[in-house]
Amino acid sequence: MGVRILASVAAVLGAAALTLACTIALVQGTIRAVSVGQIPLRVLAVSADLFMGTSLLLGCMYLATHLAVRILGVGNAEFPALPVDEYSSEVRSGDSAKI
Repeated sequence: MGVRILASVAAVLGAAALTLACTIALVQGTIRAVSVGQIPLRVLAVSADLFMGTSLLLGCMYLATHLAVRILGVGNAEFPALPVDEYSSEVRSGDSAKI
């Protein structure tokens, strides 16, 4: 139990540090992309920064959620049963009051 708590804290701190590092790198990249002198290169640099920023931040979120599922062990849990639909479009015998 203690190892799981330690792993959870390490995963949260690691995900937060990785997200902060990605954000700082993206801000620096954006500043450099905007400061490019030629317009076509600036458009290319800003587009690349947008693509890389989205990829990095999505990767950070994926890593954080993947670690949380691995540590907490909910990956093999059973899904709850689906609720019964009282207002189904299928009319069955004896269900005329629910129409």
